[in-house]
Formats: sequence, structure tokens, C-alpha cells
Amino acid sequence: MSRLFSLALLLCLFAAPALAQGGLNPRFGVGFDALLSVASGEVLDDGFGLGVRGRASFPVNADFSFAVGAGFAGFLLGGRDDATYLFNPQVSGVLTLPRSPRWARYLIGGFGGYFPLGDSMKEGGPSLHLGLGWAQPLNETSLYVEINPSIVIGETRTAIIIPARVGVIF
Repeated sequence: MSRLFSLALLLCLFAAPALAQGGLNPRFGVGFDALLSVASGEVLDDGFGLGVRGRASFPVNADFSFAVGAGFAGFLLGGRDDATYLFNPQVSGVLTLPRSPRWARYLIGGFGGYFPLGDSMKEGGPSLHLGLGWAQPLNETSLYVEINPSIVIGETRTAIIIPARVGVIF
């Protein structure tokens, strides 16, 4: 199952730019993650993690984009000896909602994975996510804030992870 998921994720990473040929320029974003992992059991470590994230978005039209992104987070509050780390790739669809005068709201949903790195004994697994974001347009960039909860599917149970993100879109 994990190999099939990895293959599907790689195919989507390479196919998204080809599908998104709407004549609009791609957008790139970088930001920070704050992750809360709850009810995780063997799937992920419970707790609070901090990390960095990057995303490339390929607009299809003014309202819809395909996005590919990846994050790296560390659960460091137990100290360096007990720290665990996660790699989090995602493929998403981004639907822009009707704008307010100051903020552009959007829904983001898709699939990805949460994969523990290093000597963590947790299994991780593929994930499904659906969240809400806000972008504040500036002159040539935008600031974004989003909450994008995920269900991580382990071999015998699921886990919930709730990331809050803030960053800049170029």
C-alpha cells in the first residue's frame, strides 16, 4: 500500500504542472507550520511540532489551482534526545472563494502523507486533508494563514493532525 501511494504521489507531483495550463503564472509559497497531533497511537507521536513548508501552485483559472508542497517538522518539546521529525508531502486542489475587500479566502483539500524520519518507531502513512485559508494580497506578494486538518491512515488505526500555517506567497 505504501509503495502504491508513493507512486501515485510522484505521478501527481509531475502531472500537476501539465494539467494546470491556464495561462496564469505559477505561485510559490514558503511558511511555517505549527502541528498538533492527537489520538495518534502507533501512527504518529502525540504532541506539538514546529516546521517549515514550501508549496508551488499552478492556476487552472482565477478560481482553481493545483498545488504541490512539502513540509518538514520536528516535535522538539521533549528535548533533543526524544525529538521526532516528520516529512509531509501534499498534492492539493485550491478553490478560491468569493473575495472580501481585504482577504481572499480559499478551501484546500487533497492527499499526502506524514512520514516519520530517523529512528522514530511510529509508522506514519498516507493522509487526506481539507482546510480553510486566508490570503492578504500585498503589492507583489501575499501573506497567508491556513488551518488544514488531516487524517493520517496507519495500518491498524488512524490519527488526526491539525496544522496551522502562516507564510508568504510570491
